[in-house]
Amino acid sequence: MQLAETTPDRTVRLGAQGVTRRFGPVLANDAIDFRALRGTVHAIVGGNGAGKSTLMRILQGVDRPDSGVILLDGAPAIFAGPADAFARGVGMVHQEFMLAPGLTLLENLVLAAEPVDGFGRIDRTAALAKARALEALAGVSLDWDTPVENAPVHVRQIVEILRLLYRGADVLILDEPTAVLAPAQVRELIALLRKLRDEGRTILFISHKLDEVLAVADEITVIRNGRVVASLPRSSASRDSLAEMMIGEVLARPQPRAAAAGAPMLQVTGLSARDLRGHAALTKFDLTVRAGEIVGIAGVAGNGQDEIVAAATGLGRIDAGSIRLDGIEIAGLTLAQRRSLGLAYLSPDRAAEGLCLAAPIAENAIAGHHRKPELCSHGVLRRKAIARHVAALLDRYSVKRASDRQPAGSLSGGNQQRVAVARELDGEPKLLVACQPTRGVDIRGIDFIHRCLIDYRDRGGAVLLVSEELEELVTLSDRIVVVYGGRITGEVARGTAGLEEIGRLMLGGKAA
Repeated sequence: MQLAETTPDRTVRLGAQGVTRRFGPVLANDAIDFRALRGTVHAIVGGNGAGKSTLMRILQGVDRPDSGVILLDGAPAIFAGPADAFARGVGMVHQEFMLAPGLTLLENLVLAAEPVDGFGRIDRTAALAKARALEALAGVSLDWDTPVENAPVHVRQIVEILRLLYRGADVLILDEPTAVLAPAQVRELIALLRKLRDEGRTILFISHKLDEVLAVADEITVIRNGRVVASLPRSSASRDSLAEMMIGEVLARPQPRAAAAGAPMLQVTGLSARDLRGHAALTKFDLTVRAGEIVGIAGVAGNGQDEIVAAATGLGRIDAGSIRLDGIEIAGLTLAQRRSLGLAYLSPDRAAEGLCLAAPIAENAIAGHHRKPELCSHGVLRRKAIARHVAALLDRYSVKRASDRQPAGSLSGGNQQRVAVARELDGEPKLLVACQPTRGVDIRGIDFIHRCLIDYRDRGGAVLLVSEELEELVTLSDRIVVVYGGRITGEVARGTAGLEEIGRLMLGGKAA
């Protein structure tokens, strides 16, 4: 690939000039230009399919552009691969943590780059000294002997960042770094990023949380449909203006009306359950969700939310307790039996659990409903009736597709989620367990899904909402139940507490 002529600008630590990348007929990156200056936090925002992931792969050396160049220290550069990019100071913290289970934080920090003594043995004293030096640099304090699986989520995030610094990276690419953090932990992370910035490091901050982008970024680049639509200083941006640039139109935030809660639909009493490691995750847990209300579950990941969902849906075992759906005990029933009684379930993992990506969209849209008389007669599927039903259903939920027979995996993440939402709300279930309903969905899709949940509630549906997005819980929930260590630390009604109060409860604080 021919390197473009450019005058090096040493203040530009990492950037792109005319970067274009195609995948067959799809133009993922279209002549992208941006420049992240040394000692700044540069945010890159855009909806699903905007081209952010492709650009990050190119900046890491995982992929190469068809045309255009990477800029490194203001001059054109070619990365032979991720190792080459890292050797030149560019590292990335992925949304899914890459720490090795079964090892301590210190062992993870130095893994594959361990200091050794004169006999070729790992020098733990030297490793700990390096860890302490990084602590001082970052302004944090960690217990390095903690096994990684016992460390809080925000500590794992910090260790991921310190691993890059330990190996010499001074450009940090962070992909959705606050996805599972409580507000106080987000503040800690932002403070760390500012400190690293002030020490001369360059940070690329990839996020859809615009309030956090505005809190940490010095410069912001907005990408839509593979092209840069704006690069601007933080001082010239607002949440609404960024959202409009990302999607090309103004979206009004949904304003749910006051709930008209009815009879109990889900009643959980004295529930005790263990996690996958056999540790107690829930102890004598009580919860009620009524018809016509959305009850949100807030908590830092790993505090019992997964076990609540598994118990309600029948996907996990319980040690004790009662679970009733519209007055009927379901604790011993399978998921299929619970669905027949009116339970719907929106899985947090649509790729592995919520959908069969290799199967046609139509089959995904009727899964679990395919035995209904209007779709099946004497055990034989009624193909024409299914085709009519699916077409109308997917049109109603604005699923963009070329054909109802194309594989579900060929859809964008947002459209895949629309298929899952359409299927679960089809037939007006009594209770919807919605777990991370907008994970991996862009602003337009989030708005659509939020309106679907609100409309379902307004029609009398009951929703148990589990989300890592605290703003989502506050926007949608009539009541928020906060869990910590498998117990309820507080319950907050709509409009009675802000993010900070809820965040304090998420970290084990007492209700005010």
